[in-house]
Parts: sequence; C-alpha cells; structure tokens
Amino acid sequence: MMSVGRLGARKVAGPLAVLTLVMGALLLVGAGVGVGACGGTKSGEGFGNGVGSSGGLDGGGDGTVGQAPPGPEFSDDAGEGAPPCVNLQCKRQTCAGGKTTTITGTVWDPAGKNPLYNAIVYIPNAKLDPMSHGATCDKCAGSASGSPVATALSDTTGAFTLKDVPIGNDIPLVIQIGKWRRQVTIPTVTACAENKLTDANMTRLPANKKEGDMPLIALTGGCDPVHMLIQKVGIAATELTDENGAGTVHVFAGHGNQNGGVATATDAYAFWGTLSKMMKYDIIINECECDHYPRDTVGPAYANMAAYLNAGGRSFNSHFHLNFFGGEAGHSDPGLLTVADWALWGGAGAGSPNKIDVTFPKGKALADWMQNLQKVSKWGPTIKGSPYGELVAGMAGDIKAAKPGISQQWITGGTAVGYMSINFPLASKPEDRCGRAVLTDLHVGSGQGTMIEQEAALEFMLFDLSSCVQDDNVPPAPPPPVR
Repeated sequence: MMSVGRLGARKVAGPLAVLTLVMGALLLVGAGVGVGACGGTKSGEGFGNGVGSSGGLDGGGDGTVGQAPPGPEFSDDAGEGAPPCVNLQCKRQTCAGGKTTTITGTVWDPAGKNPLYNAIVYIPNAKLDPMSHGATCDKCAGSASGSPVATALSDTTGAFTLKDVPIGNDIPLVIQIGKWRRQVTIPTVTACAENKLTDANMTRLPANKKEGDMPLIALTGGCDPVHMLIQKVGIAATELTDENGAGTVHVFAGHGNQNGGVATATDAYAFWGTLSKMMKYDIIINECECDHYPRDTVGPAYANMAAYLNAGGRSFNSHFHLNFFGGEAGHSDPGLLTVADWALWGGAGAGSPNKIDVTFPKGKALADWMQNLQKVSKWGPTIKGSPYGELVAGMAGDIKAAKPGISQQWITGGTAVGYMSINFPLASKPEDRCGRAVLTDLHVGSGQGTMIEQEAALEFMLFDLSSCVQDDNVPPAPPPPVR
C-alpha cells in the first residue's frame, strides 16, 4: 500500500483514492510549482536580526509568489511521514521543466568597493545566535547559526548562487566571514526564477556594529598604517577607540606612542604582557613599528602570543613584528621559532617580481581575485596592471622559506617569502587546528589616497584571517544546509 509521504502520514486505500492523488500531483506539476521537500503545511515567516532593504533585486521567470496549496507527494515508506516543516522550509517549492528558485549576487567588503572571496551566504530558518568574542576554536567543520535552509560561498569574483530557496516576501539573507556577519531582508523572492541582488550596499559586510556583527579587534599602533587600511576596507572611523571605548577596534599605543590616531590609546607592551587581555579579542593586528623592539618588556609577550594562537586566536603581524616568531637575542617562544626558516633582518634575497603561490587552493583564489579586481574594483586605476599571479609590492626579505606541514607561503619575491600563514596548535592534525597567524613582510604603503595593489592583497588576507580555519590544502566548502 502506498502512503502520502512528507505531507503527513494518512494512509490511502483503494484504486479510486490512489488515482485521485496521482491526478492531484499531475495538476500541481503542470502548474509549474510543487510542494516543498518537507512535511506539514505550516507557513513560515521571517524573523528578527534583519536589516530591511527595498531595492536592488531583479526578479524574473514565470513562477508565482506565495505558498502552494497542499498536495500529495508519494513515497514507499509504509505510511511514515517526515517531520513537519517549520518556518522558511515550508516556502521552498518544486519547479517544472528543470527550473529552480535561486538568489544571486556579489558579496562586497564593508566599503562596498571590492568583492570578497569565501564569504558564507545563507537563508536562516531560525533566529541567529548571538556572536561571542575572544579566542575560540572556530573550525570550518561547524555549521552556520540559524539552521540555514540554503547555503553558498562567494567565489573569486565575489559572486554567489543560492539554490532551492524559499519564496515570498521578507526573506532573510545572512552574509558572513568569520565573526563579520550581517543579516538583511529581501523584499520578495519570486518562485522558479533567478532573483538577482544588484545593490552592493545590500550585500556588503557591516561597516559598523549597528549594521551587524563585527570581530573585536586589538590593533597596536606603529608606522605601517594598517589602521588606515582597515578604514579603506570600510570599517567606520568611529569603531576605532581605546580599550575602554565602545568601538570594535581597540587601539593600543606602540613604541614612541604610535597610537593609530587614538590619543587615549593605552600601552601595547602592557597589552602583549597580559594574556587575559589578549584572550578577549578575536583578532590582534600588530602594525610594524619601524624597528625590531623586544616585545616582552612588560610581561611574557612571546609565550602569551603562543598561548593565544593555540587557543584559537588570530594574529596579523607586519614586518618587524616577525620577531614575535623569528626570535632574536633570546626573545622568543620555542614553538613559534619553528614555523619558518628566518633571515632577520633582510638576509633572504628579496627581489621582483612578487609572485603569488598558486599551488594551493587559496593561493590560486588570491591570484584569480587580484586579476578580477582590475576589472571590478571601485577604487579605479590604482589597482591595475600586474600580470596574472604577480603584484607590485616592496618586500623586506626576512623569511627564507616556509616549513611544509607547518606554514604556508603565499607571496614570494626572489628567494624570499613575503607573506606566510600558520595554523595552530602545531601539534594538532591540520584539520584540527583552529588558531591562525599571518606574517607579512609587505608594508601597507603610505595609507594615503585610494587603495593600491599591495593594499588590496592585504585586504584579501585580512578577511582570510577572519574566516574559519581549515587545512590550506583543502578547497573551502559551505556549511551544509538543514533539509
């Protein structure tokens, strides 16, 4: 005996009843729209945490908007139906002729000027969990908050496609890279059509905490103006405060009171010397101080950095901050010394052109992204010109080589490595590591004017640092949707 699957568990008996159900199913298919994949007839609604938007969407196709009338779907499950659908699960519909309902668009940085790679884009089916802060073991094997019903990753052009999405009005959309997360509301999603999101302001990451979640960043001031680069990326200037302020970027004063423009910034050396302070932050950015000062003058900074990274922290270290890892004059954590072959300072034979390592998935993605950026960046002609896999940037020549299985080179020049990443703890298997450090021998530049090519490369790497940690030899994959 056949039963009605997924839409309930009532049994069907007799040839006339079976014929009636079959004819009902054929009528629904002929209309071009069928029932969703889960049981029940409960209609889903949108939910909170959204940022409304009324523009930037082009709908097309021949589908109709709204909930399909209840109809049969057959299975051979001896009368047992699937659990009833809830919320937006109930608004997914089957289309005729091989069509599907999709949402497409491009993810942009908070400034809305450069597209972003490897952002998670999804339709949540429940309210999002609050975002926590501090060093946590965030691996890519985890699923996204809100029980997503459709998920995708943005590609090297920033583009994404969500398939088999719910239809109707006020559909929530989440865009996320690590602890950057923004939820917006799509006014209408049309069935059995491509629904194009064309407004960059709708599909960018948040520029301030009123627009969504942002990582809590500690930035130590120096002479390499990373604090100006993050504002070019789109972080609002109001988010840069001292450690007691309400901003999401807490600035600490480096050597010589280099404070990133925050006059009340407290001492960076006291910050590095206090592990409990470091552990509060999702990301620590250390601007080059124009000399290799010992970091441990106010506490065990080197051991603290190792402990922070092993606990899942993220750290971006510019030029002379390589001595957190390379060590000199007895200042180092033994575990951090092993991540590379060092040539401090300037002994690694840097030269031009600078080349992107395309032998691993994210390195290839960086090269593809940089090439695409020449066409689509809204910064204009300052990001231009380099052949595929190359970029213009000055390199100091302090890293001889990465260590296979420990660190990954990204950019090289001559016989030197200009950019390198390391996942922690080193003693764990690659798939179990959850902390990440990046070491850059490339400076931001002057920080003035429009974004230049080497700054764009550092933007890519800043958002890569923000994202969930995975084995660099494995291509990124979106979290699985809930069906």
